[in-house]
Amino acid sequence: KSSLFNRLIGQRKAIVHDVAGTTRDIVSEKMYFGDKAIELFDTAGYLREKEELSEKALEKVREAVSFADELVFVVDGNVSPTNIDITLADIIRKSGKDVILVVNKVDNPKIAKVAEEYTRFGFKNIFYVSAIHNLGIDDFSTSLQKIAVKSKKEKEEPAKIKVSIIGRPNVGKSSLLNAMLGKERSIVSNIPGTTRDVVSDEIITDDFVMTVSDTAGARKPGKIGKAYKKGEPVEKFSFLRTEREMENSDIVLVVIDSDDKIAAQDLHIAGKAKEMGKGIVLVINKWDLVKETQQDKFLARLRYHFNFMMWMPAIFVSAKTGRNVDQIMDLVKTVSENQRRQVNTSKLNRLLEDFSLGNTPKGLGTYRPKLFFIAQTDIVPPTFTITAKHHAFVHFSWRRAFENELRRNFDFTGTPISVVFKAKQ
Repeated sequence: KSSLFNRLIGQRKAIVHDVAGTTRDIVSEKMYFGDKAIELFDTAGYLREKEELSEKALEKVREAVSFADELVFVVDGNVSPTNIDITLADIIRKSGKDVILVVNKVDNPKIAKVAEEYTRFGFKNIFYVSAIHNLGIDDFSTSLQKIAVKSKKEKEEPAKIKVSIIGRPNVGKSSLLNAMLGKERSIVSNIPGTTRDVVSDEIITDDFVMTVSDTAGARKPGKIGKAYKKGEPVEKFSFLRTEREMENSDIVLVVIDSDDKIAAQDLHIAGKAKEMGKGIVLVINKWDLVKETQQDKFLARLRYHFNFMMWMPAIFVSAKTGRNVDQIMDLVKTVSENQRRQVNTSKLNRLLEDFSLGNTPKGLGTYRPKLFFIAQTDIVPPTFTITAKHHAFVHFSWRRAFENELRRNFDFTGTPISVVFKAKQ
């Protein structure tokens, strides 16, 4: 058992000796499979002797069996099943745990015939290995990897995504929240400014927990200031809460009324979310009031007005009828994944080299920027740092063109990305 344990963890941690009963205490070590892990426990061998140390060692074995998720029953493939093996097999079955039978010391065909006698124990998962000669270990290790993935998914908490619904007054933000939740959570009225406080609730899926918040309608700051001067401070306080909610969010749903013109305030809200580095989804609401044939025209208008943010996904919904509302969750998940996307450094440098061949930064006068290296240095939003000489003379149009090249090669739909420079030391 200890030889198998050491082979799996890749180090000699457990003492290995031919003398039975060498292992007494439980030896543990984590075994990693990428970002997944399982914890292995090497336990004392089962002995018939009623010595004090043997009894204490067996107590440790029982303890390990009680808290283990899965059991690996190791037997000696050199010999036929013994009475101790048969007794242990019966005890292990009664534990109710999932069991993997490992027949060790199987390193030649003659032994293999003896080893096959262990199939009568009735365990479904059987592996024939030789820990010393590293035979059959890869297949056994692969089976452990499957356990690790299963265990990790069952125990880890689902991802948490914080989403805020932002938009001008009376575009249907509260109706959208209620439609997403499937219940009346926010008060809905045709009177603009009905929502004042931030109203939040959770949507739980198999993949994530989404906290979604309905916010007060965002009017132009100038109009809010005038109302404040008139002795109407509530709207200003609501606006401050809306801004704070946007700041604390991961993703912003910018809601637009399909039955109304695209206003400057819509652009301002989306631009503010971009400045904050938030993921953004455009939600065109009240689509039940518009003819289906007008969707392409409306989308063209959107792309015209939001030409500085062509990477935003757009979805046409009706909070009133529930049409397409369920698809918002899929978009949120996609945007969240793109916010956390990481690109291999070698791929980035190949892309920079290829792009620079036909798009060399021009600089200013005798100051010619020279680009040396690029690496992704952050996520949410994805940030890429280019090490360069005279980078202060790189024109903003080059930076914008390279951002577009990044988007053409990697999926960053719904998230802003940032390209920054640092001087070569």
